[in-house]
Formats: sequence, C-alpha cells, structure tokens
Amino acid sequence: MKALIVGLSLASSLAFQPDPAKKTEKNLPPIAHAGQDLTISVTDFAQLDGTASVEPDGLISRYRWTQVAGKPVTISNPYAAISAIEGATAGEYVFRLVVTDEKGSSGIDEVKLTIK
Repeated sequence: MKALIVGLSLASSLAFQPDPAKKTEKNLPPIAHAGQDLTISVTDFAQLDGTASVEPDGLISRYRWTQVAGKPVTISNPYAAISAIEGATAGEYVFRLVVTDEKGSSGIDEVKLTIK
C-alpha cells in the first residue's frame, strides 16, 4: 500500500509542474515613428508618414494620428499609416501617432511640422 501512495504522490506532483519547453512569451510593444520634424512651404503638400513604425514580435494592427498643437487642421485619414493634412496655413503643428499591435500594446511618437 505504501508504494501505491508514493506512486500517486509522485505522479500528481509531476502532473502539475509547468512545462519548461513552454515559456511565457512577453509581448513587446510596437515602436512608433512619426517621422522627422519637418519645415515646409505653404505651397507644399503636407502629409504624415508612420510607415517606419515597427513591431518587434508581431503585427501593427492599428495606426491613429491626432493633432496635439497648432491651428486646427483636418487629418484626411487618421487611421492610416500615411495621411494627408488639409487646411494647414503658416505656423507650427504637432501630431501624435499611436500604433497598436495585435495584442493591444501601444507605442507613441510625435512629429512637429512647421509651415512657412
């Protein structure tokens, strides 16, 4: 009877040990790159470009551009990696890019656009 109890005890303790081959993978957040600060002329086409953003262990599933400073302008497609700016006049503007991966982690970057 003692051998059976020891055998069951050993089997049950082995059954609940974590599998060393299955490591818990940590989700690395994406790295947002809103681009270099830029100075352009009022006659130039203004656009935002977040295509240099990277996700080291997955996919970027969402882009989101918002304006955080300057006279209000329209971001033609705030959910695209590249988007045009409409209605900008001479002045300084700051835009924030938030990129989110498929697991919900986010990265943030800002870019300053000066229009002369």
